[in-house]
Amino acid sequence: MKTILIVDDDKLYSEVLQRELTKAGYSVLTAENGEIALKLVEKNAIQLILLDLLMPKVDGTSFYFQLNRKLKKHIPIIVLTNLQESAAYDEDIKDVLIKVNVSFAEIVSKVNDYLL
Repeated sequence: MKTILIVDDDKLYSEVLQRELTKAGYSVLTAENGEIALKLVEKNAIQLILLDLLMPKVDGTSFYFQLNRKLKKHIPIIVLTNLQESAAYDEDIKDVLIKVNVSFAEIVSKVNDYLL
C-alpha cells in the first residue's frame, strides 16, 4: 500500500482529504505543520506529499527546502494552497492546485495519476 503525507494546518480539510484517499486505497499520514511532517518523513516511506504553503511553525516552503537540503529526500509533491500565485520550485513539485478551485475527487484523481 502506498503512503501519502498530508501537510496542512486546516484540520477539517485534512480529515476529509484523508478519508477520501483512504477510501481510494492509500495509507495516509497527516501533519499540521512542516516540523511534524519532517519527522514523519524521516520515519516513514512516503510516496507522495500533499503540501499546504501557509502553516504555523514551519511553513510549506521551508518544509520543502529542508526536505531536499537536510534530509536529501526527493518525494513527489502536490502543492494544495489558497494562494492564487504559487510557483513550482523544481522537478519534485508535480502540481500546484488552488484549494477553492479543486474538489476532493479531483485531488484523488491527481494522486492516482502519479501513484498508479
